[in-house]
Amino acid sequence: MERLEQVANFLPERGAKLLRRLTKRSSSNFKFAFLFLGQGQRDALKQVYEFCRVVDDIVDERPPGEAGGGLALWRLEVARMYAQHGQGSDGDGLAPQTELGRTLAESLGRFPFPRRGFDEIIAGCEMDLERTIYGDEDELRLYCFRVASCVGLLCIAIFGDVGPAAQRYAEHLGLALQYTNILRDIGEDALRGRVYVPQTLLARHDMGTADILAQRYDARFVAMAGEFADMAEQQYQLAWSALAEADVRALLPAEVMGRTYHRILDEIRERHFNVYTRRAALRRRDKLKVAALAIARASLGRRALRQ
Repeated sequence: MERLEQVANFLPERGAKLLRRLTKRSSSNFKFAFLFLGQGQRDALKQVYEFCRVVDDIVDERPPGEAGGGLALWRLEVARMYAQHGQGSDGDGLAPQTELGRTLAESLGRFPFPRRGFDEIIAGCEMDLERTIYGDEDELRLYCFRVASCVGLLCIAIFGDVGPAAQRYAEHLGLALQYTNILRDIGEDALRGRVYVPQTLLARHDMGTADILAQRYDARFVAMAGEFADMAEQQYQLAWSALAEADVRALLPAEVMGRTYHRILDEIRERHFNVYTRRAALRRRDKLKVAALAIARASLGRRALRQ
């Protein structure tokens, strides 16, 4: 903790204050993002994550037949949200019918949420209804774009930068985070009968779905996981390249999240990809160190990202 306070003393005033707030109030990666936002932004971010949770729960908690209908109702609710603001005519002429839909519609009046973000998230949840395995990297990329990158596209509308570079940043960072999640959660997903690692990647290492479901940890798995980690690393690097052309300070909440998950990826590597015995996670002090470095980079601006 003393070292973190020393870091704060070298940061510009705003960065130092943010770091001290993190030190006092931190328990999850998600909560970190809230510390950099105003109240209206916090409310909107809560609504976006609540939307993601609601549609995800529809898939996880309902029979497939009912889940499809539930997602269709939310697609209609999104249409109502945008029709209320004169954007689109594919609704049914009604105002949003759920409390969440109404609050999102209100936030849509303040933040330029791209409708594609909501629609694609629903489409990603539908993919979970339709399949438990993914054939190749392109199929997985589409899924991850929908369930992660599109969340990022909604979030940057809240953070305050929706320019082309920020959109590229959100897309690549979303892929990086989701790939990291998939690698970290291979064992947990296997218990649910799901294998997100592409079949083509497994085949390159003489593995199949049965090996993942049986949680076989051997040299083949380590080699496969290393290649998958490289896929994630490539997306982090592409994200940071785009960030150098975006509003670094506005995107700080996303950057803290991204740097945290990149450190989780490093931890998975350090443990030789043994994701079956213990779920990779950072200790509180490690999260704070990551956040301190992200704040320092943002305080120094774009030049620091190019170094």
